Amino acid sequence: MKIFFYSILFILFIFNNSFSKNTKLRIQDSYSDKITWKHIDFNLPRGEWIYYDKSPWVIHHFHGSCASFLNIVNKVAVGHYEICYLESGGKLRQILGAFFQAELKNGKYDSCLLRPEYFYAKFLIVGASSNCFLTRHIDPFKELNFPDDPEYKYQARLKRYLKDKSIYLPKISLNYISIYYSNKNDKAIFVKYTVDPEFIGAPKTLFQGENTSEYHRDNIDNYPIKKKFFKVWTKKMAQKHSYLEDQLNASNKFKLNFSDLN
Repeated sequence: MKIFFYSILFILFIFNNSFSKNTKLRIQDSYSDKITWKHIDFNLPRGEWIYYDKSPWVIHHFHGSCASFLNIVNKVAVGHYEICYLESGGKLRQILGAFFQAELKNGKYDSCLLRPEYFYAKFLIVGASSNCFLTRHIDPFKELNFPDDPEYKYQARLKRYLKDKSIYLPKISLNYISIYYSNKNDKAIFVKYTVDPEFIGAPKTLFQGENTSEYHRDNIDNYPIKKKFFKVWTKKMAQKHSYLEDQLNASNKFKLNFSDLN
């Protein structure tokens, strides 16, 4: 009987510790290195990250939330980091899966298939599940004030925060996105990291504007040093995506293959 009792205690201990303990996030506090959110570990990029916004929401059976961070150096927003989740409560997972596949394949304003403004994109579908990774450049001023999607309103909080704190934007930022939806687990995870390339060691940015930027795929062959920099950075971000896949227990057949980056 004692052996049975201690065996049950051991199983409960393993189960209760199989999930990482969430980091207590407080608005306006700063975080660095690693945080745990929704029982998933996220390695923050270098620097101090101010937790400036949280946005939980519910629409019918769907619910989710986002946690948003800023890295501010000398009054410049050199980095923005956002993590989100979305789930259907187990009731509409097929609908959620179909939504992600439609948007990631044929989204009007963005997708996970290579577009001229994307530097690199990788996309995988298995059943109703989707796995997406991409890197690109953006014009931060355009994204905040004149987004391609005129109905996109979620940048309002960030605009207000930057204005209230008198924070400036870099000319151009590099952008990495991971989107992972497992129909089996009924949870989508979204990671978005935006950074001023000068802050992480790139040569001085020459041009502002999405289409005129030297980081645009149509222009970047004329700037071999920056092309090499962008590729090395993309490889590092791909490692972060692979780490996320491991955190979410992705099967080998549902992991993205980044061998072409080598």
